[in-house]
Amino acid sequence: MIKRFVDVGIAVTDLDVAVATYSHMLGTSPRMLGPEHYAYPGLKGARFYIGNATISLVASDDSRSPIAKFIETRGEGVNHISFEVTDIEQDMKDMTARGVTFLTRRPLPFPEGQVVFAHPKSTHGVQVALVQPEPGLDLL
Repeated sequence: MIKRFVDVGIAVTDLDVAVATYSHMLGTSPRMLGPEHYAYPGLKGARFYIGNATISLVASDDSRSPIAKFIETRGEGVNHISFEVTDIEQDMKDMTARGVTFLTRRPLPFPEGQVVFAHPKSTHGVQVALVQPEPGLDLL
């Protein structure tokens, strides 16, 4: 079951420039994230904590990464929205029954827990991420 909205992810070509823009606009500094924070290799980012949600800037130097491919075809912009769930595998089954397709058959591990991405073609052009944190861990 979806517990709450957690994050909007924005694909950017130049992380330093994007961090400067958002830091100035939001009046705060982000938490910088290295490749070890992502389910896919070659990504890096910055996360701004705004109330009960986050804004994540995500970039990649690897032209084969999902973010690089996204920017190549669509340009910079909103890449995904994330929802925290309580049972990621059951939620995948439920959403699949409702017509949502996922990019992988199983959730992917990442340092904070597990994540799976819905294919944007099944969610009106927006990639939706379901995130289940490790027990006892708060994503915010």
